[in-house]
Amino acid sequence: MHILHLIKTSEGATWAVRLLQEIHKRHDDITFSVVVPKGGKHFHEYLSLCENVYEFSYTIDWDLLNAGKTFKKIVLKENPDIIHSWFTQTTLYARLFLRDIKIPRIFQVVGPAHLENSLFKWGDLRSAQNNDYWIATSRYIYNIYINAGISENKLFLNYAFIDVENILKAKEQIQPKNFRKEFNLAEDIKIIGTASYIYPPKFYEKSGVKGHEYLLQAFKFLIEERDDVVLVIAGSTFGNNCSYENKLKELAEEIGNEKIFFTGRFDHIYEVIYNFDVFVYLSKSENLGGVYESLLFEIPTISSNKGALPELVINNETGFNVDPSNYEELIQKINLLLDNDFPMYRKRGKELVLETFNKNDIIANTYKLYKNIITKEINI
Repeated sequence: MHILHLIKTSEGATWAVRLLQEIHKRHDDITFSVVVPKGGKHFHEYLSLCENVYEFSYTIDWDLLNAGKTFKKIVLKENPDIIHSWFTQTTLYARLFLRDIKIPRIFQVVGPAHLENSLFKWGDLRSAQNNDYWIATSRYIYNIYINAGISENKLFLNYAFIDVENILKAKEQIQPKNFRKEFNLAEDIKIIGTASYIYPPKFYEKSGVKGHEYLLQAFKFLIEERDDVVLVIAGSTFGNNCSYENKLKELAEEIGNEKIFFTGRFDHIYEVIYNFDVFVYLSKSENLGGVYESLLFEIPTISSNKGALPELVINNETGFNVDPSNYEELIQKINLLLDNDFPMYRKRGKELVLETFNKNDIIANTYKLYKNIITKEINI
């Protein structure tokens, strides 16, 4: 069984290369090749793992047709049993340039963003052919496809490969930052925090992707009620343009600069969230990322109610999820977690993350769905 993987970046998509490595260890009847841009931290891992590594950039520009011809030649040369695409852009290439090639294709949908845009969602659904399948990496994504009329025979639920057990072990080797010392905070001060890349607004929106404005505004109202809290915003701008991050810092100065701290880049999330009394994550579009670490490390957690986040941050079970623009409710939940201990929330949150990202299940499900698709296509 030979699988050709289409991966847009060799710098990120760590979950993809880790899954391939684990499947390769456990199943000697499966081989991989990959079409991926050169360079990046994972490129050499693909070289050691895959039979063939094709250096290719999935550009969408004036040279698209020539790029498409090159892409098609690669696929014809490989002639895999399955084409496994991990990004919307790589799927577009497969759907656009392989329409006369009936090799089964899987689109692993690792995030819901394109499905929350009516035009991109329409493009996904309408460009698919009879040999197209989908892997949803959350129930939220799965239900979007079901509600759009995709047959259950074409759709699988399998979570992204995140080795949460290894993350727990690695935590023991991490030296946490000491924000109380760094920011000269008294022991009775409560630390509210968030940690993520700082993404600027999309061109058609006014607020950033991770909802930092919502958190700042809620904190402004919160410090009108109590004086024993600070806000820590951990993380840095994704990319090189820091203009949006600078605007957030200006807003923080207006609210109360002595109570809001920006940490900049961090190497491991445990370095920063170790300090938090409450972790707040108000992303406007999200799959299951952003909150699994805080739950895994048993930090009291509040998330937005957007995307798949409520699948992990379950109200009155693992924490609280709220509409990020509902400041009254958000402040109420922050106060509740600051002033009360909920050991069962922390315990259940950790258990749920370990259950959801059980790597043995994810590996077994991936192998099984490969087998099922090949068997089904042979019998058509």
